[in-house]
Amino acid sequence: MKYRMQLFYLSWLGINLLQASATELLDDEAYYWMYSKFPAWGYFDHPPMIAVLIKAGYALFRSELGVRFFMVCMSTATLYLTEQLTEKKDDVLFFSICASIALAQIGGILAVPDIPLLFFVSIFFLVYKRFVTEPAGLNTILLGISVALMLYSKYHGILVVFFAILSNPKLLLKYQFYFAAAISLLIFFPHLYWQYSHGFPSVQYHLFERNAGHYNVSYTLEYLLGQIAMAGPLIGWLFLWAAFRHKPVSVTERALKFTFYGFYLFFLLSSLKGRVEANWTAPAFVCLIVLSHQYIVENISIRKWVYKTVPFTLFIVVLARIYMLPIVNTAWLPKNEFHGNQAWVKAVEEKAGLKPVVMINSYQKASKFSFYSGKLGFSLNTASYRRNNYNFWPIEDSLLNKQAYVLGAFDPLYLSDSFTNTRLKESGGRNIDQYFSLSRIQLLKIKDITVKDNVLSLSVLIKTPPHYLPLLQTFPLDTARVYIGIYKDTDLVQYIRSGFRARDIHTESSRALISIPVNIPKGIYSAKLAISNAIIGQPSLNSTSFKFKID
Repeated sequence: MKYRMQLFYLSWLGINLLQASATELLDDEAYYWMYSKFPAWGYFDHPPMIAVLIKAGYALFRSELGVRFFMVCMSTATLYLTEQLTEKKDDVLFFSICASIALAQIGGILAVPDIPLLFFVSIFFLVYKRFVTEPAGLNTILLGISVALMLYSKYHGILVVFFAILSNPKLLLKYQFYFAAAISLLIFFPHLYWQYSHGFPSVQYHLFERNAGHYNVSYTLEYLLGQIAMAGPLIGWLFLWAAFRHKPVSVTERALKFTFYGFYLFFLLSSLKGRVEANWTAPAFVCLIVLSHQYIVENISIRKWVYKTVPFTLFIVVLARIYMLPIVNTAWLPKNEFHGNQAWVKAVEEKAGLKPVVMINSYQKASKFSFYSGKLGFSLNTASYRRNNYNFWPIEDSLLNKQAYVLGAFDPLYLSDSFTNTRLKESGGRNIDQYFSLSRIQLLKIKDITVKDNVLSLSVLIKTPPHYLPLLQTFPLDTARVYIGIYKDTDLVQYIRSGFRARDIHTESSRALISIPVNIPKGIYSAKLAISNAIIGQPSLNSTSFKFKID
């Protein structure tokens, strides 16, 4: 039995390492690789754990394998740790369940924050299992550390803690629990301070800016179907049913059950506010595997169905793995992140020459260009897009008043360079001799919003990088001015120019009164502030959203 376990885990690790080394990066993986180029205690979208792991792996292997190396190791270790949570042991059944969840195999190679989160979730429950029986000394310290590491991986970790407490309210009566909480807070404090010093961008984005303009029933249907598919392409529904049916026999299983219910219900309700990514319930997979295993191990007839379907699932997985290889021709697909990246990057390089490349509204393309070319790529995020970490990184600084090549949606009058590469068929490019953009200027704490005689007035706190100040007085940056972008639901419908210019900024932190003519119909509008730049009609997004009313 020991050798059977070793063979399973070594095979899982070896196959995924080979797949990781032979598969091109997904868009988000390239973006997280960019995280690792700029070490920090936090990032716009996520905490820093993914950046640390990618940086460590890329130091070993300067390729896709390096980006994914620790993800593969962690995903394999997660299965081993999850197996330790099963009270009744059946190795063959456990391996069969893991093999039946296709995402566990293929998703286990991806450099995404869910992988370290799952790893630390499994550690949390193992430590929690010891803590509830002996809440003292090392167990308390380890519980605090495990919580902090979950949070450093992805914010969803706080839900794991919440549902564990909900399953066992007596935790709140134990002083050791508060000691563990203090340890977690102390370890997590550097990230909290980063959030504070940057205006809590992650909180603003995840809780407010990601909401859809109105509810669409497709959000809920996509969520429900996505969870069944995530649990397994053939019998995911059976694992979900088995996990629901299992009655907890210990405090730890009760915590697993509450977390399982809690995640699925929480994000079901979240689908009422907007689209929910299928992977957001990833922490529930530790619970799903343990709980379904504990139920199925007692039901021989169900166990037989699991065994019978494993070969079919593995066949699907093999086809998926082959599809992910670069030797497969997928030019006919409209969007494919695993293939053709080096080809489209080379096509852009041929147009840009040695100049840095500015991608309009595409942090994914900018990141992949940097990874596969080894040259500088920058994403200019406009008011029709969203902010991301390119609004904080100092990449823009090195472009000011220099030549650059701009790539965006094809425009015969402006971005008129066309491409024959299928991945760029809707793209257009242009050389700019004196590039400038000011997306790193933050327009914060918008207040005192009034509308009188068709003029919108507001007060805004302006945070400017100190080395931008002398540049703001020079040509061509003195032409930059603040615009307001007005939205219907979440779609940008109009830009309106204000009289406030970038050259009016003279200090790193200042509050300014901005007036904007708004000759538009009565109603309640949502808006964001932007600053114009060297690219005509593409002002950078510099604020979060706010609302105003015209009576």
